[in-house]
Amino acid sequence: MQPAAGHVGVLPTEVKAGEAQRFTVRVPSERDVDTVAVEVTFPDEVTVYSVKPEPGWDIRMLYRPDRRTKGVVFSGGRIGPGQFQEFDLLGTPSAEGTAVWRSRQTYADGVVKPWTGPPEEPGAAAPESGPSEPGPASAMTISLGGATPAAAATGGGGDDDASAAVWLGLIAIAVAAASAVGVGFLWTTRPAPLPDDE
Repeated sequence: MQPAAGHVGVLPTEVKAGEAQRFTVRVPSERDVDTVAVEVTFPDEVTVYSVKPEPGWDIRMLYRPDRRTKGVVFSGGRIGPGQFQEFDLLGTPSAEGTAVWRSRQTYADGVVKPWTGPPEEPGAAAPESGPSEPGPASAMTISLGGATPAAAATGGGGDDDASAAVWLGLIAIAVAAASAVGVGFLWTTRPAPLPDDE
């Protein structure tokens, strides 16, 4: 059995829960036939809310009964043999654990390759399963986010950020004090009013 040459994968393979993320669906065309469509099913642990358009490709969103996004179908384009295409999604992981992205790759000859099998073990390549037999689905690890929302908004927090905030505060106080002294000096050195003419 030879290892699979490549399969539909979703990157990155490690993300943090609660943080908006750009996901990239990478689709290689490993047969000697063009790929003409790809259907990607979103994991329950990830909410996808936006898809980047790709020139030459049509996008059809799939929805659950409650109108949450369930997946997406890219069609109308072509990925030639030995080539690959990437599609970008925006979403937010919501739960710690392993998220499995299942997909179906349609070739120009009508063969559909389901990438719906168990994900590959880390460091191990799944054996080639044939053009229409299930291959390994893509998986990613979702960990709990360590930063608070305020720290995430400012870039992560930490001692360096705290020191920078203290220095910025001291500089602001010094500038305000210098401004007050300058205004006071100008006020005391203004010309005295002349007496009124009689």
